[in-house]
Amino acid sequence: MTEQISHFLDTALAIAIGVFGWIFKKFSDRLDKDEERLTKIEVELATQRERDTAVENRMSGLETTVKEINQKLDRMMEMLMKK
Repeated sequence: MTEQISHFLDTALAIAIGVFGWIFKKFSDRLDKDEERLTKIEVELATQRERDTAVENRMSGLETTVKEINQKLDRMMEMLMKK
């Protein structure tokens, strides 16, 4: 009888360890997937930041060009007003 109880406890312990191992593996897999997802988001954010910087640089260049054109038009208007 004690041998059967011992065998039963051994089996129950093995099953419990297996279940805990399976739960731990699922948890570990989920953490890995979350880490991959975060890495992907970080890459996308970095790419978007680079695009934003490029657009800002272009906008800055356009602002300078518009100011130059405005100044030239002002000079032309002054010259036409003098004539």
